[in-house]
Amino acid sequence: MRTLLLSFLIGLLTLPSIAQNATPANPDLVRFDRNHSTLGFVVPIVKGLSKVTGKFSDFSVDLIWKADNLDASSVRLVIQVESVDTGIDGRNEHLKSADFFDVAVHPTITFTSSNIRKNGESYLVDGTFVMHGVSREITLPLTVHTFTEADHTWMAYRVATTLDRTDYGMNWKHSSVDFFVGNEIETDIVLLTR
Repeated sequence: MRTLLLSFLIGLLTLPSIAQNATPANPDLVRFDRNHSTLGFVVPIVKGLSKVTGKFSDFSVDLIWKADNLDASSVRLVIQVESVDTGIDGRNEHLKSADFFDVAVHPTITFTSSNIRKNGESYLVDGTFVMHGVSREITLPLTVHTFTEADHTWMAYRVATTLDRTDYGMNWKHSSVDFFVGNEIETDIVLLTR
């Protein structure tokens, strides 16, 4: 019995990793290194005297990228709001509450592109952004960076922009200082290919 169990465990350890060898249903989808990709944001505190930084750790991205045929390119991003992390548990819970994201009612943030166009050395991505139940048509600036070493090429897709939280119905203010938490939220999204 012990020999059979040992053989079974060795067999499991030597099986190829499903996650590493799985191919996406659509071969045109770009594969990302989630461990080295970041969906980050910065919130100004007291008119920018201080800043709170945070990120979302649970997200999915469906990106088809054809630099020579942008009409065939597209992106859909889905963020699980429950994964918000600013380094302080109490603040994370407050962000998930009805004062801010209201994760119980609006568990995801999404962006779905409708058009991608060249803009000098970078790109502009038009699409529908939905946060806190509010849908808006926005344009995101996109830069694509490439690094090649030996026989491997990495690409990083970066979006850095600013969103006004009050545009999405998040109007919470500090009980005694109206301007304590800023409205203009800086976002910095970097998606690194595998």
